[in-house]
Amino acid sequence: MSELDCRKALERMNQFLDQELCDADAQEIREHLAACEPCLDDFDADQVLKQLVHRCCSESRAPDELRDRIRTSLARPALDSDG
Repeated sequence: MSELDCRKALERMNQFLDQELCDADAQEIREHLAACEPCLDDFDADQVLKQLVHRCCSESRAPDELRDRIRTSLARPALDSDG
């Protein structure tokens, strides 16, 4: 695979790991990983890291105050870049 293909694959790796890509994009990443050992190595490392973080932090919960602030922020209408 070309460097550009690797760069694109690596840019979308977290979305792939989180199953956030459409089927066609996910298939494209799977095909790239099958043909590109360096990207597969990066994928494996990212997957292990994600599993470790999940295992270490799955019991943790954000404080209620923080959760409330986030909900309030999400409920507000977004501002235009104009202002």
